[in-house]
This record gives sequence, C-alpha cells and structure tokens, in this order.
Amino acid sequence: AGFKGRRGGRGRDRADVAEAAGVDVKTAKNWESPRLPRARATAVAWKYLENLAEIQEREVGCLVEKIVDETDGNPYPLPYFREQDLAAEDARAARISNAMTRKVAFELTRLAIPYEFRFEEEAADDERLSEIRDM
Repeated sequence: AGFKGRRGGRGRDRADVAEAAGVDVKTAKNWESPRLPRARATAVAWKYLENLAEIQEREVGCLVEKIVDETDGNPYPLPYFREQDLAAEDARAARISNAMTRKVAFELTRLAIPYEFRFEEEAADDERLSEIRDM
C-alpha cells in the first residue's frame, strides 16, 4: 500500500504524521498526491508508520487471542465509533480505535469467529468491549 493507505490503516491523519516527521501538514499532503510524484515521504515518516504497524500488530494479536479464548459461538461485539458524532478532540481517538477494530475484525474473519460491530452507544453496557475501546 502507498503512504496514504498505510497512514489511514493506522487510524492516523496527516497532522499526526506531519508532527512525527517534523514537517507541516501541507508537506505530508504532498507526499500523498499523485500530481507530485517527486514529493517523497521522509524516512522518519515511514519509520513512524512502521513502528505504529508493529505496535498495532502486537495489540491486535493479543486481542484476538483473548477473543478466541472467550468465544462462545455468539458474535463477539466489536466497538465502532461514528466519527461525525464526536467532538473534534475525540475524533482522533475514534479513528485510531476504529482502525484497530477493523484489523481485529479481519483476523476474526480469517479464523471464522463471528463478530458484529456495535456503535458506542449500543455497546456502552458490554464489558467485553472495554479492552478494545481503551487501546
């Protein structure tokens, strides 16, 4: 995947990457533009995404292992946030959580373990969701 896909797959926006790489947001935007093929992301930006991928992979592995141990044949509830319903300061955390949830769902599908997405207001009382929600 390209830079934009990897960034989005980690639930990060351009501002997150720009801050980590020490550049402005416009520079990070240029890295993703097909009109600017000579604009290349810095090694620092790629390393930032690689580190996030490693962390995410470990966390997803732990969560999937826990879900496998707890599965009882019923669909496992996975939390999902409606970003448009959140205040701006909470949207970043929601994007990161949703990215993690999508990775967990992919692994559960691969393992043929049933799951269902639950929007935050639907999932408020389900204690099984707190571990994913808190990551």
